[in-house]
Amino acid sequence: MAFTTHLNSALLVAALLTGLSTAASARRHLSASANSGRYSVQLESYGRTLPTYSLGGATYVEGRYGEHYAVRVFNHTNRRIEAVVTVDGRDVVSGRRGNYRSERGYVIPPYGSVRIEGFRQSLAQVAAFRFTEVHNSYAARMGDARNVGVIGVAVFEERVPWYRRPRPRPITKSRRTPRGLGTGAESKSSAGAPSAGAPPAEADASDCLGCYRQPRRRSTRQGLGTGYGRDTYSPASETRFVRRTPNRPNGRMAVYYDDRQGLINRGVIVVPPPYPYEPAPHPDPFPQNRDPRFA
Repeated sequence: MAFTTHLNSALLVAALLTGLSTAASARRHLSASANSGRYSVQLESYGRTLPTYSLGGATYVEGRYGEHYAVRVFNHTNRRIEAVVTVDGRDVVSGRRGNYRSERGYVIPPYGSVRIEGFRQSLAQVAAFRFTEVHNSYAARMGDARNVGVIGVAVFEERVPWYRRPRPRPITKSRRTPRGLGTGAESKSSAGAPSAGAPPAEADASDCLGCYRQPRRRSTRQGLGTGYGRDTYSPASETRFVRRTPNRPNGRMAVYYDDRQGLINRGVIVVPPPYPYEPAPHPDPFPQNRDPRFA
């Protein structure tokens, strides 16, 4: 696993390279919590993937009080990426408020994944993620519980060095060039056109699946937050990483979480109405004078 520093180097936390695991099928269940095609993220707890739900383009996870969990980010591309991860609006590496421009994250190898188990304390250990009450969450203890209930991932691709190959000079006959023409006029006429060896312009590759989109019918009640759990051994190392676009992520993903009642309030989990029942017969106030018409 690895995470990055403010310069060109990247502080990475040792990652476990595993395949994508899937949870049991459920109503509106997805194999990953958020998937942009090239990157995906899911929540894991005790060796299983937490069930997810989709509503209005946003992804939700049902958590349980006291349950420990980990965030796993997948890289489905053939180049290294840096993933800046936040929990409840707090950066998982520095603990400060989430800011993918100034904060650095975890570097993931091509076709690999990284498992983030908690808020980083040092290069050797983290404080495990644990579902708890909102007032007892790490964000609330830091004085800001406004963003409790969301896990965010900003992905940056690595800048690949590009070398311009020298263009071969054409072989021409040695003759005098008329005045006003020649290399000077040619270079001036071709100044506005892109050269054949120039790199193609980078398109905006911002992939966003439910990226911090305000979910509809959002209730003011937030039942769960993420607390500062027990110390967990998670070794880390540093590596060099240069972003291709320093201030603009190539992809953003978000996963919202709450307890079951909170997801029901949002309309994420639809509870069916109770089964029809037959009312119990009313007691007879005059059993000795029972009218057969009402028997």
